[in-house]
Amino acid sequence: MTRSLLFIICFSFSIAVVQAQGGQNGRQGDMLKTLQEQGPGDQVTLDVDGLLVVNYNKLIAKNMKSSGVPGYRIRIYSESGIGAKEEQQRVRARFLSLYRGLDAYNRYDEPYFKVFVGDCRTRSEALKLNEMIKKDFPNSFIREDFIYLKGAE
Repeated sequence: MTRSLLFIICFSFSIAVVQAQGGQNGRQGDMLKTLQEQGPGDQVTLDVDGLLVVNYNKLIAKNMKSSGVPGYRIRIYSESGIGAKEEQQRVRARFLSLYRGLDAYNRYDEPYFKVFVGDCRTRSEALKLNEMIKKDFPNSFIREDFIYLKGAE
């Protein structure tokens, strides 16, 4: 059972790698359905546990709903209370005027108005950005977040 599961995972991975390297578009998304469908000359029989299929489909649905990829952003502002929303907008505008080419995002996590900056894929990239903006925003710090990839929008 363990060997067959390992074989299925390795086989799935190898198909994904071949498609990615070959530049084939194929069908977006569902590798499990692709493996289960029979085409001309197919010799593979795939028996998959129902619970595995349910969890696989939940993961696919979750990934389709997420807006971005895991990465890091830097929080430069977080306050609540009277005037916090206006200050949030001022901080964001100040950042955008000081650091052209970098994005800043307003967020409201009740009861806090927050400003996050950057779309960093790695922690080291976020550390460099944080060091660069520390002089203007001394209370900034790095947070894990879902980020937008440049050119993927």
